[in-house]
Amino acid sequence: GIAWGAKRTGCQAVIYLGEGVSERIADKMRGFGAEVRRVAGNYEASLKAAREDAEQHGGILVQDVSWSGYEKIPARIHAGYGIVAEEILEQTEKLDSPKPTHVLVNAGVGGFACAVCGYLWHKLGAARPLFVCVEPTEADSVQHCSKLHKLEPLPDSKGGTMQVGLNCMEVSPLAWRVLETGVDHFVSVPDGAIGSCMKLLAEHSSPIAAGESGVAGLGVLLAAASQPELKKALQLDESSRVMVVICEAPPDADLYKDCVGVSPEEALAGKCVQ
Repeated sequence: GIAWGAKRTGCQAVIYLGEGVSERIADKMRGFGAEVRRVAGNYEASLKAAREDAEQHGGILVQDVSWSGYEKIPARIHAGYGIVAEEILEQTEKLDSPKPTHVLVNAGVGGFACAVCGYLWHKLGAARPLFVCVEPTEADSVQHCSKLHKLEPLPDSKGGTMQVGLNCMEVSPLAWRVLETGVDHFVSVPDGAIGSCMKLLAEHSSPIAAGESGVAGLGVLLAAASQPELKKALQLDESSRVMVVICEAPPDADLYKDCVGVSPEEALAGKCVQ
């Protein structure tokens, strides 16, 4: 998004990527004219490098993790994420459908989840849906904070997931203000469930090509269907109307093909439809 926006406004984007992000993703950014700088380590290491470079050279740092003295830009990014929640309500009204009873959305540093939760909470008040925050088992930073009732990074033993877009060890303080009280349930999903979820979406009569960091919510729903205790804990029953937010198209075509068996283009053309 930064590379695309910078190109539209005639600015030069310099993007820092951790070692877990594939070259295919980096090449997409370069295709929009961005300079990509690789950083040894995880997402937090790339953020640290970007922050230091911006401070040293007078650049404008654009990303959604907040800290003391740096909240305006993350807040504006969260507001942009909120458009997704706005569209959810607009589309349910247009289809004359009952509003969802549950919303499942993925979290990395928490910004996107915060925006969707906060918008629906603001608009619907007491009638808002139950909100389920979904993360990778190896990067469940929001759930970790919820257990401790405070912000704290994940231990070093955690980290390393194919759900690269969610591979974050720390929660943004700005996002935590909403998630701490706004989330009803926290659930983590192992990488082993991701490929089958991507394939299931490709097999649908209206196929969806979803990326590996966007489908964990569907994994929770499928698990609840076969695990009565999880179903009960999430307060799911036959009257539930569940909204799963799929927040990513395939960023890496090779990985998608490894998981699904066809390219994203072939999936969208219906090659997997049963």
